[in-house]
Amino acid sequence: MKSQYQCACLVCAFAVLALVAAGCATSGRAGDGIIMLGEKGQNRPVTPAEIDVMCGLEQPYYLQVGDVVNLDFALRSMRTNEVPWDYRIEVGDSMEVRLSPRPVEPGEYKLEIGDVIGISFLDNWQLNVTRTVRPDGMITAPEVGDVQARGLTPLQLRDQLKQVYANSGLIEGEPRVTVNVDFVNMDRYDDFSRDVIVRPDGGISLPGVEQNMRIAGLTVTDAAALIETEAGKVMQNRPIAALIIFPAVDTSVLSGMTAAVQVRPDGQVSVARLGNVAAAGYSLEELVSAIQQRCEGLIHNPVEVNADVLKATGGRIYVGGEVNQPGVYPLEGAPTALQAVLMANGIKDTSRLNNVIVLRRNPNGKPYVFNTNLRVALTRGHTDNDIMLRPFDTVYVPKKTVSKLNLFVEQYIEEVVPFNPTLGISSHYYLNEQEVDSKSKNINFSTGLTGIADVLNP
Repeated sequence: MKSQYQCACLVCAFAVLALVAAGCATSGRAGDGIIMLGEKGQNRPVTPAEIDVMCGLEQPYYLQVGDVVNLDFALRSMRTNEVPWDYRIEVGDSMEVRLSPRPVEPGEYKLEIGDVIGISFLDNWQLNVTRTVRPDGMITAPEVGDVQARGLTPLQLRDQLKQVYANSGLIEGEPRVTVNVDFVNMDRYDDFSRDVIVRPDGGISLPGVEQNMRIAGLTVTDAAALIETEAGKVMQNRPIAALIIFPAVDTSVLSGMTAAVQVRPDGQVSVARLGNVAAAGYSLEELVSAIQQRCEGLIHNPVEVNADVLKATGGRIYVGGEVNQPGVYPLEGAPTALQAVLMANGIKDTSRLNNVIVLRRNPNGKPYVFNTNLRVALTRGHTDNDIMLRPFDTVYVPKKTVSKLNLFVEQYIEEVVPFNPTLGISSHYYLNEQEVDSKSKNINFSTGLTGIADVLNP
Protein backbone atom coordinates (compact mmCIF):
# COMPACT_ATOMS: atom_id res chain seq x y z
CA MET A 1 0.00 0.00 0.00
CA LYS A 2 2.86 2.38 0.89
CA SER A 3 4.60 1.79 -2.43
CA GLN A 4 1.37 2.40 -4.28
CA TYR A 5 0.95 5.67 -2.41
CA GLN A 6 4.50 6.81 -3.22
CA CYS A 7 4.08 5.82 -6.85
CA ALA A 8 0.83 7.71 -7.09
CA CYS A 9 2.48 10.78 -5.54
CA LEU A 10 5.26 10.65 -8.10
CA VAL A 11 2.79 10.28 -10.98
CA CYS A 12 0.67 13.14 -9.70
CA ALA A 13 3.69 15.34 -9.06
CA PHE A 14 5.13 14.82 -12.54
CA ALA A 15 1.67 15.39 -13.97
CA VAL A 16 1.33 18.73 -12.22
CA LEU A 17 4.84 19.70 -13.31
CA ALA A 18 3.90 18.88 -16.89
CA LEU A 19 0.68 20.86 -16.50
CA VAL A 20 2.50 23.95 -15.27
CA ALA A 21 5.08 23.58 -18.02
CA ALA A 22 2.34 23.23 -20.59
CA GLY A 23 0.68 26.30 -19.15
CA CYS A 24 3.91 28.28 -19.45
CA ALA A 25 4.44 27.21 -23.03
CA THR A 26 0.89 27.92 -24.02
CA SER A 27 1.04 31.24 -22.24
CA GLY A 28 3.93 32.32 -24.40
CA ARG A 29 2.12 31.31 -27.57
CA ALA A 30 -0.95 33.23 -26.51
CA GLY A 31 0.91 36.46 -26.07
CA ASP A 32 1.25 36.25 -22.31
CA GLY A 33 -2.53 36.21 -21.80
CA ILE A 34 -4.78 34.07 -19.67
CA ILE A 35 -4.79 30.34 -20.36
CA MET A 36 -7.47 27.89 -19.30
CA LEU A 37 -5.79 24.61 -18.44
CA GLY A 38 -8.23 22.31 -20.19
CA GLU A 39 -8.79 18.60 -20.16
CA LYS A 40 -6.09 16.33 -21.56
CA GLY A 41 -3.65 19.21 -22.01
CA GLN A 42 -5.84 21.00 -24.55
CA ASN A 43 -5.10 24.44 -23.16
CA ARG A 44 -6.49 27.52 -24.83
CA PRO A 45 -6.41 31.26 -24.29
CA VAL A 46 -9.47 32.88 -22.70
CA THR A 47 -10.58 36.42 -22.10
CA PRO A 48 -11.94 37.84 -18.81
CA ALA A 49 -15.38 38.00 -20.45
CA GLU A 50 -15.21 34.27 -21.27
CA ILE A 51 -14.17 33.53 -17.71
CA ASP A 52 -17.22 35.38 -16.42
CA VAL A 53 -19.48 33.39 -18.71
CA MET A 54 -17.91 30.04 -17.79
CA CYS A 55 -17.96 30.75 -14.06
CA GLY A 56 -21.39 32.38 -14.04
CA LEU A 57 -21.83 36.12 -14.08
CA GLU A 58 -24.03 36.06 -10.99
CA GLN A 59 -23.28 33.54 -8.27
CA PRO A 60 -25.07 33.51 -4.95
CA TYR A 61 -23.23 34.22 -1.74
CA TYR A 62 -23.16 31.23 0.59
CA LEU A 63 -23.55 32.03 4.26
CA GLN A 64 -20.70 31.15 6.59
CA VAL A 65 -20.18 30.89 10.32
CA GLY A 66 -20.03 34.37 11.81
CA ASP A 67 -22.24 36.02 9.19
CA VAL A 68 -24.99 38.27 10.53
CA VAL A 69 -28.33 38.13 8.71
CA ASN A 70 -31.24 40.48 9.29
CA LEU A 71 -34.56 38.64 9.07
CA ASP A 72 -37.77 40.58 8.54
CA PHE A 73 -41.18 38.92 8.86
CA ALA A 74 -44.32 40.58 7.57
CA LEU A 75 -47.78 39.77 6.40
CA ARG A 76 -47.65 39.00 2.70
CA SER A 77 -48.99 41.87 0.67
CA MET A 78 -51.01 41.53 -2.49
CA ARG A 79 -48.89 41.83 -5.61
CA THR A 80 -49.59 43.51 -8.91
CA ASN A 81 -51.65 41.40 -11.35
CA GLU A 82 -52.41 38.88 -8.61
CA VAL A 83 -55.86 37.55 -7.85
CA PRO A 84 -57.10 39.56 -4.82
CA TRP A 85 -55.82 37.93 -1.68
CA ASP A 86 -58.60 37.17 0.80
CA TYR A 87 -57.18 38.08 4.18
CA ARG A 88 -57.80 35.71 7.09
CA ILE A 89 -58.45 37.19 10.50
CA GLU A 90 -55.69 36.74 13.07
CA VAL A 91 -55.60 36.83 16.86
CA GLY A 92 -54.97 40.39 18.00
CA ASP A 93 -56.55 42.03 14.96
CA SER A 94 -58.67 45.09 15.67
CA MET A 95 -61.88 45.39 13.76
CA GLU A 96 -64.94 47.56 13.40
CA VAL A 97 -68.18 45.58 13.29
CA ARG A 98 -71.06 47.61 11.88
CA LEU A 99 -74.57 46.17 11.45
CA SER A 100 -77.21 47.60 9.15
CA PRO A 101 -80.68 46.50 7.89
CA ARG A 102 -80.79 44.11 5.02
CA PRO A 103 -83.02 45.25 2.14
CA VAL A 104 -86.15 43.11 2.09
CA GLU A 105 -89.55 43.17 0.47
CA PRO A 106 -92.14 45.14 2.53
CA GLY A 107 -94.10 42.01 3.30
CA GLU A 108 -90.99 40.18 4.63
CA TYR A 109 -89.73 42.74 7.14
CA LYS A 110 -90.35 41.79 10.77
CA LEU A 111 -91.14 44.59 13.19
CA GLU A 112 -88.47 45.34 15.74
CA ILE A 113 -88.34 47.22 19.04
CA GLY A 114 -88.25 50.96 18.38
CA ASP A 115 -89.82 50.74 14.92
CA VAL A 116 -92.51 53.34 14.24
CA ILE A 117 -95.63 52.05 12.48
CA GLY A 118 -98.72 53.77 11.14
CA ILE A 119 -102.15 52.11 11.60
CA SER A 120 -104.93 53.41 9.33
CA PHE A 121 -108.64 52.51 9.24
CA LEU A 122 -110.35 53.05 5.91
CA ASP A 123 -113.87 53.46 7.38
CA ASN A 124 -112.98 54.60 10.89
CA TRP A 125 -110.38 57.30 10.41
CA GLN A 126 -110.80 58.50 14.02
CA LEU A 127 -108.93 55.34 15.07
CA ASN A 128 -105.87 56.14 12.93
CA VAL A 129 -102.69 56.25 15.06
CA THR A 130 -98.91 56.09 14.93
CA ARG A 131 -97.29 53.72 17.40
CA THR A 132 -93.74 52.77 18.43
CA VAL A 133 -93.00 49.15 19.24
CA ARG A 134 -92.23 49.12 22.95
CA PRO A 135 -89.31 47.19 24.58
CA ASP A 136 -91.82 44.48 25.50
CA GLY A 137 -92.66 44.08 21.82
CA MET A 138 -96.19 45.43 22.21
CA ILE A 139 -98.11 48.38 20.85
CA THR A 140 -101.29 49.97 22.19
CA ALA A 141 -104.11 49.76 19.67
CA PRO A 142 -106.89 52.40 20.03
CA GLU A 143 -109.80 51.27 22.21
CA VAL A 144 -108.64 47.63 22.41
CA GLY A 145 -105.34 47.78 24.35
CA ASP A 146 -102.01 46.01 23.87
CA VAL A 147 -101.26 43.93 20.80
CA GLN A 148 -98.10 41.94 20.08
CA ALA A 149 -96.14 43.57 17.24
CA ARG A 150 -92.45 42.57 17.50
CA GLY A 151 -91.58 39.72 15.21
CA LEU A 152 -94.61 40.17 12.97
CA THR A 153 -94.57 41.44 9.43
CA PRO A 154 -96.80 44.47 8.69
CA LEU A 155 -99.25 42.14 6.95
CA GLN A 156 -99.32 39.77 9.91
CA LEU A 157 -99.93 42.68 12.29
CA ARG A 158 -102.70 43.94 10.00
CA ASP A 159 -104.46 40.56 10.09
CA GLN A 160 -104.10 40.43 13.86
CA LEU A 161 -105.62 43.91 14.28
CA LYS A 162 -108.53 43.02 11.99
CA GLN A 163 -109.29 40.01 14.18
CA VAL A 164 -109.00 42.00 17.40
CA TYR A 165 -111.31 44.76 16.21
CA ALA A 166 -113.78 42.29 14.73
CA ASN A 167 -114.02 40.57 18.10
CA SER A 168 -114.33 43.88 19.98
CA GLY A 169 -117.54 44.91 18.24
CA LEU A 170 -116.32 48.50 17.93
CA ILE A 171 -116.52 48.41 14.14
CA GLU A 172 -119.53 47.37 12.15
CA GLY A 173 -118.77 44.95 9.40
CA GLU A 174 -115.31 43.74 8.49
CA PRO A 175 -112.55 46.14 9.70
CA ARG A 176 -110.49 47.51 6.85
CA VAL A 177 -107.00 48.21 8.32
CA THR A 178 -103.57 48.97 6.83
CA VAL A 179 -100.20 48.88 8.61
CA ASN A 180 -97.10 50.71 7.32
CA VAL A 181 -93.57 50.91 8.69
CA ASP A 182 -92.88 54.63 8.93
CA PHE A 183 -89.46 54.38 10.57
CA VAL A 184 -86.93 51.60 11.11
CA ASN A 185 -85.10 51.89 14.42
CA MET A 186 -81.42 52.22 13.35
CA ASP A 187 -80.33 52.55 16.98
CA ARG A 188 -81.09 48.89 17.34
CA TYR A 189 -78.31 48.08 14.87
CA ASP A 190 -75.93 50.53 16.49
CA ASP A 191 -76.45 48.77 19.81
CA PHE A 192 -74.93 45.62 18.32
CA SER A 193 -72.11 47.40 16.48
CA ARG A 194 -68.77 47.54 18.28
CA ASP A 195 -65.01 47.98 17.88
CA VAL A 196 -63.53 44.69 19.02
CA ILE A 197 -60.19 42.88 19.23
CA VAL A 198 -59.88 39.20 18.39
CA ARG A 199 -59.12 37.45 21.67
CA PRO A 200 -56.36 34.83 22.16
CA ASP A 201 -59.02 32.12 21.80
CA GLY A 202 -59.80 33.54 18.36
CA GLY A 203 -63.26 34.77 19.31
CA ILE A 204 -65.14 38.05 19.65
CA SER A 205 -68.31 39.05 21.52
CA LEU A 206 -71.04 41.50 20.60
CA PRO A 207 -73.60 42.94 23.05
CA GLY A 208 -76.84 41.02 23.03
CA VAL A 209 -75.29 38.04 21.22
CA GLU A 210 -74.77 35.20 23.65
CA GLN A 211 -72.87 32.95 21.29
CA ASN A 212 -69.06 33.32 21.33
CA MET A 213 -68.09 33.84 17.71
CA ARG A 214 -64.73 32.33 16.82
CA ILE A 215 -63.56 34.13 13.71
CA ALA A 216 -59.74 33.71 13.77
CA GLY A 217 -58.72 31.90 10.61
CA LEU A 218 -61.85 32.91 8.73
CA THR A 219 -61.81 35.17 5.72
CA VAL A 220 -63.45 38.56 6.13
CA THR A 221 -66.40 37.35 4.06
CA ASP A 222 -66.90 34.21 6.16
CA ALA A 223 -66.50 36.13 9.42
CA ALA A 224 -69.16 38.63 8.34
CA ALA A 225 -71.52 35.79 7.44
CA LEU A 226 -71.02 34.19 10.88
CA ILE A 227 -71.74 37.48 12.65
CA GLU A 228 -74.85 38.03 10.54
CA THR A 229 -76.12 34.54 11.41
CA GLU A 230 -75.54 34.87 15.17
CA ALA A 231 -76.93 38.41 15.34
CA GLY A 232 -79.94 37.29 13.33
CA LYS A 233 -80.78 34.82 16.11
CA VAL A 234 -81.51 37.66 18.55
CA MET A 235 -82.69 40.23 16.01
CA GLN A 236 -85.92 39.83 14.09
CA ASN A 237 -84.20 40.40 10.75
CA ARG A 238 -80.82 39.07 9.76
CA PRO A 239 -78.61 42.16 9.44
CA ILE A 240 -75.76 43.00 7.11
CA ALA A 241 -72.36 42.96 8.84
CA ALA A 242 -69.62 45.21 7.52
CA LEU A 243 -66.12 44.55 8.86
CA ILE A 244 -63.16 46.90 8.74
CA ILE A 245 -59.99 45.02 9.72
CA PHE A 246 -56.85 46.57 11.18
CA PRO A 247 -54.31 43.72 11.05
CA ALA A 248 -52.16 43.53 14.14
CA VAL A 249 -50.18 40.51 12.99
CA ASP A 250 -47.10 42.59 12.13
CA THR A 251 -46.87 43.97 15.65
CA SER A 252 -48.31 41.19 17.80
CA VAL A 253 -46.86 38.06 16.23
CA LEU A 254 -44.25 38.65 13.57
CA SER A 255 -42.51 41.72 14.93
CA GLY A 256 -41.01 39.65 17.74
CA MET A 257 -39.43 37.41 15.13
CA THR A 258 -37.83 40.23 13.18
CA ALA A 259 -34.21 40.42 14.29
CA ALA A 260 -30.57 40.26 13.26
CA VAL A 261 -29.24 36.73 13.79
CA GLN A 262 -25.70 35.39 13.60
CA VAL A 263 -24.66 32.08 12.07
CA ARG A 264 -23.36 30.06 15.02
CA PRO A 265 -20.34 27.72 14.92
CA ASP A 266 -22.76 24.83 14.42
CA GLY A 267 -23.91 26.50 11.20
CA GLN A 268 -27.40 27.36 12.46
CA VAL A 269 -29.33 30.52 13.31
CA SER A 270 -31.95 30.87 16.03
CA VAL A 271 -35.28 32.32 14.93
CA ALA A 272 -37.93 33.24 17.47
CA ARG A 273 -40.95 30.88 17.39
CA LEU A 274 -39.21 28.68 14.78
CA GLY A 275 -36.16 27.43 16.65
CA ASN A 276 -32.89 26.54 14.94
CA VAL A 277 -32.56 26.76 11.17
CA ALA A 278 -29.52 25.57 9.19
CA ALA A 279 -27.81 28.51 7.46
CA ALA A 280 -24.10 27.89 6.84
CA GLY A 281 -23.45 26.76 3.29
CA TYR A 282 -26.84 27.98 2.07
CA SER A 283 -27.46 30.95 -0.16
CA LEU A 284 -29.63 33.76 1.15
CA GLU A 285 -32.46 32.66 -1.15
CA GLU A 286 -32.24 29.07 0.15
CA LEU A 287 -32.34 30.28 3.75
CA VAL A 288 -35.40 32.43 3.06
CA SER A 289 -37.12 29.49 1.38
CA ALA A 290 -36.41 27.19 4.35
CA ILE A 291 -37.71 29.76 6.84
CA GLN A 292 -40.74 30.40 4.66
CA GLN A 293 -41.66 26.72 4.82
CA ARG A 294 -41.22 26.69 8.60
CA CYS A 295 -43.63 29.63 8.86
CA GLU A 296 -46.49 27.64 7.33
CA GLY A 297 -49.16 27.25 10.00
CA LEU A 298 -47.54 29.86 12.24
CA ILE A 299 -50.43 32.19 11.51
CA HIS A 300 -53.48 31.88 9.28
CA ASN A 301 -52.11 34.12 6.52
CA PRO A 302 -49.03 33.65 4.33
CA VAL A 303 -45.87 35.15 5.82
CA GLU A 304 -43.36 37.05 3.72
CA VAL A 305 -39.72 36.68 4.80
CA ASN A 306 -37.01 39.11 3.74
CA ALA A 307 -33.32 38.69 4.57
CA ASP A 308 -30.23 40.82 4.16
CA VAL A 309 -26.63 40.04 4.99
CA LEU A 310 -25.51 42.69 7.47
CA LYS A 311 -22.05 41.24 8.01
CA ALA A 312 -20.38 38.82 5.61
CA THR A 313 -17.44 36.93 7.06
CA GLY A 314 -17.51 34.02 4.65
CA GLY A 315 -16.02 35.78 1.62
CA ARG A 316 -12.44 34.47 1.62
CA ILE A 317 -9.64 33.91 -0.84
CA TYR A 318 -6.54 31.76 -0.52
CA VAL A 319 -3.07 32.92 -1.48
CA GLY A 320 -0.18 30.47 -1.50
CA GLY A 321 3.17 29.64 -3.02
CA GLU A 322 6.05 32.10 -3.34
CA VAL A 323 4.50 35.00 -1.45
CA ASN A 324 5.79 36.46 1.78
CA GLN A 325 2.69 35.75 3.82
CA PRO A 326 0.56 32.92 2.38
CA GLY A 327 -2.79 32.31 3.99
CA VAL A 328 -6.51 32.96 3.95
CA TYR A 329 -7.68 36.53 3.39
CA PRO A 330 -11.13 38.11 3.62
CA LEU A 331 -12.74 39.01 0.33
CA GLU A 332 -13.36 42.71 0.67
CA GLY A 333 -14.62 44.58 -2.34
CA ALA A 334 -13.61 43.01 -5.65
CA PRO A 335 -9.86 42.29 -5.50
CA THR A 336 -7.84 40.98 -8.41
CA ALA A 337 -5.21 38.23 -8.48
CA LEU A 338 -2.41 40.82 -8.34
CA GLN A 339 -4.04 42.59 -5.42
CA ALA A 340 -4.30 39.25 -3.63
CA VAL A 341 -0.55 38.77 -4.07
CA LEU A 342 0.02 42.22 -2.61
CA MET A 343 -2.33 41.38 0.29
CA ALA A 344 0.00 38.45 0.99
CA ASN A 345 2.84 40.95 1.51
CA GLY A 346 4.18 40.62 -2.03
CA ILE A 347 6.32 38.09 -3.84
CA LYS A 348 9.69 36.52 -3.07
CA ASP A 349 12.82 36.55 -5.19
CA THR A 350 12.02 32.97 -6.19
CA SER A 351 8.52 33.80 -7.47
CA ARG A 352 7.48 32.99 -11.02
CA LEU A 353 5.02 35.84 -11.48
CA ASN A 354 4.56 35.12 -15.17
CA ASN A 355 2.94 31.75 -14.44
CA VAL A 356 0.43 32.38 -11.66
CA ILE A 357 -2.34 29.83 -11.22
CA VAL A 358 -5.89 30.82 -10.23
CA LEU A 359 -8.26 28.03 -9.19
CA ARG A 360 -11.98 28.68 -8.99
CA ARG A 361 -14.90 26.37 -8.39
CA ASN A 362 -17.46 26.54 -11.15
CA PRO A 363 -21.22 26.85 -10.50
CA ASN A 364 -21.32 23.07 -9.93
CA GLY A 365 -18.68 23.32 -7.20
CA LYS A 366 -15.82 21.82 -9.25
CA PRO A 367 -12.61 23.65 -10.17
CA TYR A 368 -11.64 25.72 -13.15
CA VAL A 369 -7.87 26.20 -13.48
CA PHE A 370 -6.46 29.33 -15.12
CA ASN A 371 -2.87 30.35 -15.79
CA THR A 372 -2.08 34.03 -16.14
CA ASN A 373 0.98 36.22 -16.53
CA LEU A 374 0.82 38.81 -13.79
CA ARG A 375 4.29 40.10 -14.61
CA VAL A 376 3.01 41.81 -17.76
CA ALA A 377 0.05 43.08 -15.76
CA LEU A 378 2.47 44.61 -13.28
CA THR A 379 5.14 45.88 -15.67
CA ARG A 380 3.18 46.66 -18.84
CA GLY A 381 -0.27 47.45 -17.44
CA HIS A 382 -2.03 44.48 -19.09
CA THR A 383 -5.06 44.64 -16.80
CA ASP A 384 -6.89 41.91 -18.73
CA ASN A 385 -4.41 39.44 -17.23
CA ASP A 386 -5.37 40.50 -13.71
CA ILE A 387 -8.29 38.15 -13.00
CA MET A 388 -11.07 39.47 -10.78
CA LEU A 389 -11.42 37.15 -7.81
CA ARG A 390 -14.48 35.60 -6.23
CA PRO A 391 -15.12 33.89 -2.89
CA PHE A 392 -13.01 30.77 -2.34
CA ASP A 393 -10.66 31.49 -5.26
CA THR A 394 -7.08 30.30 -4.79
CA VAL A 395 -4.13 32.28 -6.13
CA TYR A 396 -0.87 30.33 -6.31
CA VAL A 397 2.50 31.78 -7.24
CA PRO A 398 4.98 28.99 -8.18
CA LYS A 399 8.78 28.92 -7.78
CA LYS A 400 11.07 29.84 -10.60
CA THR A 401 12.92 26.52 -10.47
CA VAL A 402 11.90 23.25 -8.94
CA SER A 403 14.92 20.99 -8.72
CA LYS A 404 13.76 18.30 -6.34
CA LEU A 405 10.68 16.17 -6.69
CA ASN A 406 9.94 16.16 -2.97
CA LEU A 407 10.11 19.97 -2.96
CA PHE A 408 7.74 20.04 -5.93
CA VAL A 409 5.29 17.72 -4.20
CA GLU A 410 5.42 19.88 -1.08
CA GLN A 411 5.01 23.06 -3.12
CA TYR A 412 2.26 21.96 -5.51
CA ILE A 413 0.45 19.27 -3.57
CA GLU A 414 0.62 20.19 0.10
CA GLU A 415 0.49 23.97 -0.16
CA VAL A 416 -1.15 24.85 -3.43
CA VAL A 417 -4.81 24.75 -2.40
CA PRO A 418 -5.84 25.09 1.25
CA PHE A 419 -9.37 24.15 0.18
CA ASN A 420 -11.86 23.10 2.79
CA PRO A 421 -13.19 19.57 2.06
CA THR A 422 -16.71 21.01 1.96
CA LEU A 423 -15.90 22.41 -1.49
CA GLY A 424 -16.38 18.91 -2.85
CA ILE A 425 -12.98 18.65 -4.54
CA SER A 426 -11.53 15.14 -4.39
CA SER A 427 -10.02 12.48 -6.61
CA HIS A 428 -13.22 12.36 -8.69
CA TYR A 429 -14.07 15.78 -10.04
CA TYR A 430 -14.75 17.97 -13.04
CA LEU A 431 -11.72 19.80 -14.39
CA ASN A 432 -13.26 22.67 -16.31
CA GLU A 433 -15.99 21.04 -18.45
CA GLN A 434 -14.51 17.51 -18.64
CA GLU A 435 -15.22 14.80 -16.06
CA VAL A 436 -12.04 13.12 -14.83
CA ASP A 437 -11.58 9.95 -12.77
CA SER A 438 -8.28 9.53 -10.94
CA LYS A 439 -6.44 6.25 -11.42
CA SER A 440 -5.02 6.63 -7.91
CA LYS A 441 -8.34 6.28 -6.14
CA ASN A 442 -6.69 5.47 -2.80
CA ILE A 443 -5.25 8.98 -2.59
CA ASN A 444 -7.21 12.09 -1.65
CA PHE A 445 -5.16 15.21 -1.12
CA SER A 446 -8.35 17.33 -1.03
CA THR A 447 -6.63 19.73 -3.39
CA GLY A 448 -8.50 19.18 -6.62
CA LEU A 449 -5.27 18.13 -8.37
CA THR A 450 -5.13 14.39 -7.70
CA GLY A 451 -6.67 13.55 -11.07
CA ILE A 452 -4.31 15.58 -13.24
CA ALA A 453 -2.28 12.45 -14.10
CA ASP A 454 -5.27 11.28 -16.13
CA VAL A 455 -5.49 14.63 -17.89
CA LEU A 456 -1.97 14.47 -19.23
CA ASN A 457 -1.69 10.69 -19.48
CA PRO A 458 -5.10 9.41 -20.67
